[in-house]
Amino acid sequence: MKAKGLDETMWESVLKKDQFEIQMNPTYKSILFQVSDTAGADGKPELMLNQAELFELLHAFLAINRSFNKETMYYEEGPDGA
Repeated sequence: MKAKGLDETMWESVLKKDQFEIQMNPTYKSILFQVSDTAGADGKPELMLNQAELFELLHAFLAINRSFNKETMYYEEGPDGA
């Protein structure tokens, strides 16, 4: 499910893992953070990240920010963050 009122074709996957996926929409300078269908004790989705996953998440957010600011990348990144 995409954010209400935004064109679904404009979203690009930036980081996809078993527990979550991050997509960005450069036109609206927005991100969509989708959590998998795992439920915690109170029935709400939860996400637990180890140090390596947290690093990948931060790296993805920095890449999104550079894209929004139209900064030149030194290298191309794939949708899995690699």
